[in-house]
Amino acid sequence: MNKQKGKSVAVVVNLHWANLRGVRIFLRQNQNPDQEIRGEDDSHVIFGKLLDYEDPRGLWIELNSHKHQQDPTVQRQTLLIPWSEVLTLVLAEKFSPEVWNEAKKIGFTSEAGSGPSQE
Repeated sequence: MNKQKGKSVAVVVNLHWANLRGVRIFLRQNQNPDQEIRGEDDSHVIFGKLLDYEDPRGLWIELNSHKHQQDPTVQRQTLLIPWSEVLTLVLAEKFSPEVWNEAKKIGFTSEAGSGPSQE
């Protein structure tokens, strides 16, 4: 799976973890970090770029990759998601607009990672 590094990833995590204030301020830093993340169930989707899946502590992803390409002043950030909080992950060359629309319906409202036109 080594060739998968650098690909776009959608990570489904426990909603409780995503709503921890210390986590939420990074996931929602440009979209009212004080507002609780809501959804239809106990999950939340984080989009990003896969950096490392071999760390025994968790999955490393890069946030804001697509935003940084559009605006170099936007800082990319590296986020470690503990394995205990990962419910599933999906790797793709790019996610379709339909996936993004569905993610918004279930409570994903921020573009933490790459957007619909990600590379």
